[in-house]
Amino acid sequence: MKRILLSLAILLVPVLALAQDNKKEIVKTGWNIGLLPAFRYDNDLGFQFGALSQLYHYGDGSDYPNYRHKVMAIASIYSRGAKQFSLDYDSKHLLRDMRVTAHAEYMDNPLHGFYGFNGAVAPYYADLDRRKAADGQDGIAFYANAQHQFTASLDLQGRMADHLTWIGGVRYIWQDYKDVSVSVYDGTQSLFHQYVENGLIPEAETWGHRAELKAGLVYDTRDFEANPARGLYATATLTGGASFSSERSLSMVFAFDVRQYLPIIPSRLTLAWQVKGGGLVAGSLPFYALPAFEMRGTFGNRITGADVLGGSLDLRLRLASFQAIKQNFELGLVGFADAGGVIRPYRLDAQKRLGGCTVEKTLDGVAYGPYRSVYDPGIADCERLHTSVGGGFFFSMNHNFITAVEFGHPLNPQDGTMGVYVNLGFSF
Repeated sequence: MKRILLSLAILLVPVLALAQDNKKEIVKTGWNIGLLPAFRYDNDLGFQFGALSQLYHYGDGSDYPNYRHKVMAIASIYSRGAKQFSLDYDSKHLLRDMRVTAHAEYMDNPLHGFYGFNGAVAPYYADLDRRKAADGQDGIAFYANAQHQFTASLDLQGRMADHLTWIGGVRYIWQDYKDVSVSVYDGTQSLFHQYVENGLIPEAETWGHRAELKAGLVYDTRDFEANPARGLYATATLTGGASFSSERSLSMVFAFDVRQYLPIIPSRLTLAWQVKGGGLVAGSLPFYALPAFEMRGTFGNRITGADVLGGSLDLRLRLASFQAIKQNFELGLVGFADAGGVIRPYRLDAQKRLGGCTVEKTLDGVAYGPYRSVYDPGIADCERLHTSVGGGFFFSMNHNFITAVEFGHPLNPQDGTMGVYVNLGFSF
């Protein structure tokens, strides 16, 4: 992997040498349609293979590089077995004086990552995070479960004052989580199975339906949404939800997100920072709906609790822009640092009471364990700050179609080793 990424970086050198920054930019009009192979890498899902279609409508070009309508559809499979199908729509022109955003997604993931509650309080053992034995049998998928989930959402935004809008939305989720059933793995040898077997995750929470209503405010002074060089973006929302399975639960969750973009060198270097968090205000949440903070380079869902808080800092450098095949292209570099943690735990007392749960495993003739898998005060008796650093490069077409390749490294091996991400757009 490192050799492939190094080769890609070397290939960029002659491209940058040929890039010209002095050509007049092409103003796009009408519909611009792209059908591309969807190829990316995710640290938790593996390599993605599929098809990606993006449609941008720029009208008469007077708003360019802002679009009037955007539609994106993705159908893909991942090398670790997941299947994903999604459809997105976004427009400020479908309804008068209102923004419409819609999303639908189905995910079937036979090896969905599950690392426990409350961040560092849930110990991580690298010896148990081995996907398959050398002979293809007796595999360990200790930090995984099987996920089936369908999500559909619709958000509306309307103007209240300059740069200030209200936001309201609805979301529906159907979900089903089970033990891993891939033939080479023993699904009962997993942290998720221990949580369910001992009641830390009630059986009623592993499947069912959830409906949510959201309301809040958005303040936005960014000069351009997809790749802002200056401005402030802030949201605050309250979401009421009801979960239905063999039992019913109600909840109220508060969430906020603040981002600022500062031009260090105009049109060249931008400093971007973000602080975001979420927390349970009232009621109770099923485990799959808990607030979480994702950090680049760490395991997915590693920072999960009743209240979470995190921040990110990016430096984004535009190296060159040029035109080819009647399109506008841009190349650049990014460096970042992330930090976050759980500030109010979720079912911590029950987690500590089950600290005596242990796991032992023999793989390829090597004995591992016993490990105190649910709670081990020898590793962490309370939450701590999680941190990661990294960098990468980005590529954009017509300012909206952005591909960012980022390499993240957590500063504590309890959070992971290294993550490589190839994503559509920046992380914030």
